[in-house]
Amino acid sequence: MSTRPLRIAYLSLQAVANGQDTWAAVTEVIKGWEADGWIVDCYFPEYPESGAPGRLGRLAEMWRVQRRLAAQVREYDAIYVRAHQMALPSARRAGALGVPVVQECNGPYEDLFIAYPQLRPARPIFDAMQRWQYRHASAIVAVAEGLTGWLKREAGHQRVYTIGNGANTGVFTPEAPRRPGLPERFAVFFGQFPAWQGISTLLEAAKLPAWPSGLPLVFVGDGAMRPDVEAAVVEMPGRVLYLGKLPYDEVAQVVAHAVVSFVPMMAPKRETLFSPLKLYESMACGVPVVASNVVGISEVVSEWQCGILFPAGDACAIAEATARIVGDPLEAREMGHRGREAAVARFSWRARAAQRARVIENALQAR
Repeated sequence: MSTRPLRIAYLSLQAVANGQDTWAAVTEVIKGWEADGWIVDCYFPEYPESGAPGRLGRLAEMWRVQRRLAAQVREYDAIYVRAHQMALPSARRAGALGVPVVQECNGPYEDLFIAYPQLRPARPIFDAMQRWQYRHASAIVAVAEGLTGWLKREAGHQRVYTIGNGANTGVFTPEAPRRPGLPERFAVFFGQFPAWQGISTLLEAAKLPAWPSGLPLVFVGDGAMRPDVEAAVVEMPGRVLYLGKLPYDEVAQVVAHAVVSFVPMMAPKRETLFSPLKLYESMACGVPVVASNVVGISEVVSEWQCGILFPAGDACAIAEATARIVGDPLEAREMGHRGREAAVARFSWRARAAQRARVIENALQAR
């Protein structure tokens, strides 16, 4: 292979906006590649600060981004795609020109229809669009072990590699400055608010007698469950607080000062498909976690003993685990310390970027 720096096009048709999980998962990997001397050009949709337009407006922006990439695709050594059904034109064009395409899969086909249930009647078409991309990919990165076997079956080849998400251990650190106005002690949930994040169960737990007295539950983020969170703020004043969506580095200023952080995923159809950023970012902050006992989460928490696992969807178990952490500061401190060590040693974005880089390099060598 040439010794010149590799030039990569990174295509994400999902918006990459500060304050969302996608921001970290995309920009941190790119920073890692650039630190190694690679040249990375970003092809992302651009929407106004007021939010993405309607369906036709989003489609038009996706088409604009891909037309720009199509005009320059020959200039790249490889295309790295954050898997999206509508990226099919770019994948086909790159394949026709012999440019390797590496797909990163962050979830099953079902995720599209959870977010946009009105698209379900056209599911066979959308599934086929994504399946073609997987089958013709030079390699696929699966962010969770549970996705890997499914992807090998869907793609019909073995070029699938499990590389999870991670944390920026320089931003998410126990030394992060404290955001003004926070309660003296609090628990935190942060990230996106889809239904399968377990927010309903967490809110139920906060109402129970077992929930530690005087421990507010702070939410940071946005999404479909936002109305439920805002309703809980009114229903449980002082017990539930909502800070809204914060910029990336400001999230760390909240998390690093929490007593406990929650990772309560509970979607049966996604139980083996998790690699949550909030898990690794909480660990990097040295904060113990209370997390669902599901594949993709449980093995990390168990191996590093950085928190307490509970049966997904069990509000009583969440409240009891939270009380245990609050009631034993020494154990909580040791959990947090082990989590921080693990994040630095194994789960930094720098390490995750290097793993993805090797997949791209292998794809180029195979070509």
